[in-house]
Amino acid sequence: MSIWSEFGKRINSVRQNSKLPKISGPLRAIASRRQGEKKQEEKKQDEKKKTGRKKYEYHQPEASVLLNQRAVWDRLKGGEKPEEALGSALSVLKVHHIPKISVIVTTYEPVLRYFEQTLISVLSQTYGGFELIIADTSLSAGVRETLDHYRDERIRYYSVPGSMGEASLINEAAYQAEGSYICMVDVGDLLTKDALYEVFLSIMRTGAEILYTDEDHCDAAGKKFDQPNRKPDFNKDYLLSNNYMRRLLVIRKELFLALRLRDAFDGALTYDFMLRAPKSEVCHVPQILYHVSSASSDSKRAGREPGAESAAEKAALEDYFRVRNIRATVTDSGRKGIYRVRYNPNIFACRSDVGVLGGRVLSRTHKVVGGMFDMDGKVMYEGWDEAEGGPMNRALSVQNAFAVDARCMQVRPDLKGLYEEILGKPGSEMAVELLKDPVELRRRSILFCARVRELGYLIVWDPSFITVL
Repeated sequence: MSIWSEFGKRINSVRQNSKLPKISGPLRAIASRRQGEKKQEEKKQDEKKKTGRKKYEYHQPEASVLLNQRAVWDRLKGGEKPEEALGSALSVLKVHHIPKISVIVTTYEPVLRYFEQTLISVLSQTYGGFELIIADTSLSAGVRETLDHYRDERIRYYSVPGSMGEASLINEAAYQAEGSYICMVDVGDLLTKDALYEVFLSIMRTGAEILYTDEDHCDAAGKKFDQPNRKPDFNKDYLLSNNYMRRLLVIRKELFLALRLRDAFDGALTYDFMLRAPKSEVCHVPQILYHVSSASSDSKRAGREPGAESAAEKAALEDYFRVRNIRATVTDSGRKGIYRVRYNPNIFACRSDVGVLGGRVLSRTHKVVGGMFDMDGKVMYEGWDEAEGGPMNRALSVQNAFAVDARCMQVRPDLKGLYEEILGKPGSEMAVELLKDPVELRRRSILFCARVRELGYLIVWDPSFITVL
């Protein structure tokens, strides 16, 4: 027996025969509290590390930027051509006339201070090429009397008698509109000062028929901001997963009048519209230009049955598939506003536009280690817990992807040859060797998806499709 073994035995004997002093009540409380504080701090650090998200703050453009935008409008209003007024702001113009934007606000006995906040936000735009249409179904004179304090030639007020539905009311206002584009703002909600200017620039650049912007939420006073919704560029399957475009949604008048809103989908009017609309000329303006107010949200909830909005969105999706003779079932995902679409018998049989279906690759501890790649080849949501949805629950929403991981992938039958050429036949020596080399597997997964996209197919990422390593 070594000297260290003998020494270890003696130490253990001393430990067994020693009686540790009991921890008194106060000491136990202190120890328990410290242990709890330590756990809380560890939890906070873990959350911070996991999400990497900072507290959101909305920052209005600097005064010099807003002044420059107003100066551009003054020059346009003075007769200068867009090419001259904008100068280097736009390198190529697809539209050479100045678009007029019709902003529609419908009212029914609104809280006047909220109505006035919305009114001021529209009239404060740096781009002056708009008209503000107020379609008022109120019995009282509050809205009209409020407007009497604002002598602005761009305001057009209509008193609409009767109980016309919201869709019919907006359709009628759009028919009366003089602008070449239509958008809607709810009472209580706010446009940022540069909202219409940025939309105007995007129209000039792209000539798009439909434009949508990012948005956030604010309190009723319009002072505190949170819940930023930074949306992706047009993403068909993300749209089929949830109503992500929302506000600010700007639509060419001719297209709007051709499709019109439908009263049958009250609560999801613009969602139903976007599902039916052609998607070839859709432009995302990647800036927060619309503040959804708690005042407008509370008003909508008060005027509808609980769950009415979700029911209308689900009905709009079901109608979309029914009209296209696509056998699909729409169900709630368990996350607000996120829907699951089940194709029968499968997505490839139902949709000719889909080439690849990908999913998530999870570790044994249920952390994301693979699945969807961004354009830089990075794993999106890497390290996240499988239950974490993130902002707008996007990490748990079906969407179109740049590329997906071959370890969790299904391929359209007529693309099997291309798959085997790049990734090897399942079970072959090439496929087995690739599984041992994650870097090369990722490279070939991205290469395969690039070839699939070149052939005109979409790549769909479904977070419920899972491979556990």
